[in-house]
Amino acid sequence: MRGKACALLAALILCSQVSAASPPSTCGTLRYSTNPQYPPYDWESGAGFDGASIELLRMAAPPGVQLTPVVVPWKRALSMAAGGEIDLLVSLRITPERSQYLAFTSHRAFPNPIVIFVRKDRSFPYRQWQDLKGRRGGVSLGDTFGAGFDSYWRRELSVEEAPSMLENFRKLDEGRIDYFVTSHYLGESYVAKTPMRHPVVHLDPPISTLDIHFGFSKKSPCLSQLDYFSRRLAELDRKGVPERLLKKHLKRYLMQPGTTLK
Repeated sequence: MRGKACALLAALILCSQVSAASPPSTCGTLRYSTNPQYPPYDWESGAGFDGASIELLRMAAPPGVQLTPVVVPWKRALSMAAGGEIDLLVSLRITPERSQYLAFTSHRAFPNPIVIFVRKDRSFPYRQWQDLKGRRGGVSLGDTFGAGFDSYWRRELSVEEAPSMLENFRKLDEGRIDYFVTSHYLGESYVAKTPMRHPVVHLDPPISTLDIHFGFSKKSPCLSQLDYFSRRLAELDRKGVPERLLKKHLKRYLMQPGTTLK
């Protein structure tokens, strides 16, 4: 009897210690958003989102946490996260500006190589950034590429900013620019879904290979889940899940009728 009492007492002490070390989360509902035009990572679908990021989010989220999408334009989503109106932004690049109001997972969500797209009939030798000098380039307004390329193109290259990827690919197709810099997977989604007069290909090596992460609003009660998400993303990455999801959802996106990027 005394042995059973001691075992019960030890169990109660252990539970007390676990409870003290892991207080109940205040994150019952997690409001998330993302870029609604960034396939195969994510795209708007009905009243929510679809894509690789959304499936990865569901796999990484703690049990019992309700995931609620907030579908708004991307710039507004960033602003809402800064104010704490959105808890989590999925699959975005870490920048100094965003780090002022977002806490990023320590492990990546996905790889996001940035590449150069060109017309196949107007391709040119490319091995390094210097090879872009003397040519007209295009980027989408607000895009960042990392690895020092953002400051390099502003300082050394002749690059035009256009409001959207659609406008940049149109300019590339018409020969008004010689190359367009954007995400490899996103660009491939556009090229495969959008009829153009001239075949378009991407050049290797990538401009940069920086990863994209999940970012929690520093004003969100769900910030307490940051370490949990980081651990889960690391576990899933070790199993090769992110790359498989990108391939899976790129195929899904391309098979959907009537879906085009803007």
